[in-house]
Amino acid sequence: MREHFRRRPVTAGYLSAVAGLALLMRFVFADGMSAQVRASLSTNAANLADHPVNAVLGSAFVLDPVGDGLVATALAVVAVLVCLGVLEREVGPWRAVAVVLIGHVGAVLVTALVISSGVYPTDLTAVVDVGAGYVAFTAAGAITVLGPVVLRVPWLALLVAYPLAGAEWFGWVPEFAAVGHVAAVLFGLCGGAVAVGRAYAAVGR
Repeated sequence: MREHFRRRPVTAGYLSAVAGLALLMRFVFADGMSAQVRASLSTNAANLADHPVNAVLGSAFVLDPVGDGLVATALAVVAVLVCLGVLEREVGPWRAVAVVLIGHVGAVLVTALVISSGVYPTDLTAVVDVGAGYVAFTAAGAITVLGPVVLRVPWLALLVAYPLAGAEWFGWVPEFAAVGHVAAVLFGLCGGAVAVGRAYAAVGR
């Protein structure tokens, strides 16, 4: 464990914080308190207007296996472990933090914009939207530039198709979570390309 923290402090630290909070919410907090944490840190319109920084940053650390499903939650955690770990190894901890932060925040803002546009038939002002999904999809998009050229387009297509395939659609617009995940992939792709380019240039690769 100590070696993981030393070699990939961002990945290990983030997952440790996520796991620690998940254990607290599952075994220590009362059900009402856990629900309050999820509701307070959700990146919905009400929270973004009232406490935007806490909601945007805190939402990435709160898992919601009931709302998102156990499989989707587990996949997100595994994707963070693998993809963020690879990204951090290649570009260093600070650049890795910058990429996933831009991706997560960008995805939240895009999702908020889509929700506020009125394309959805229901009021989503207080919807619960938390989890590691945006971080996971950002990291997965970011490592695209590290793969063989022939696999980059199929990899990106898979990342974009996965959230859209199971999404509920409202006319031409998929559900807000799918929008956020696709946005995270695109932010990650751009951020990863810049971070990898600068990291490699700094060491003459």
